Amino acid sequence: MPNTAEINYTPDADDRTAELSEIVHEDNRSRVVKYTIRPGEQTGWHTHELDYVVIYLTAGELTSHFADGTTKVFTYEPGKAGSYTAPVEHNAVNTGDTDVVGYEIEYKR
Repeated sequence: MPNTAEINYTPDADDRTAELSEIVHEDNRSRVVKYTIRPGEQTGWHTHELDYVVIYLTAGELTSHFADGTTKVFTYEPGKAGSYTAPVEHNAVNTGDTDVVGYEIEYKR
């Protein structure tokens, strides 16, 4: 059974419909997490406590709703990437019609 990522999900959140992410590598400096979010699924509200980079593996559309009330649509293109500074509190929803698959690389130090 694969390891699942331990991301800080809101304790009372019952809005997660996506499968848990899979940890594909972890050491004392970084963690690599693979995720798949199907059309209409969402991650549920959670907080990224570490800075991270996302590498997009598939084409698709993901809409993130942030704790400050803003929303941003991310257009996934295979091979593209984006970086983010923690903390990031959001709920990501697949608003496209294809699976969104990516890797998150979290920096522990």
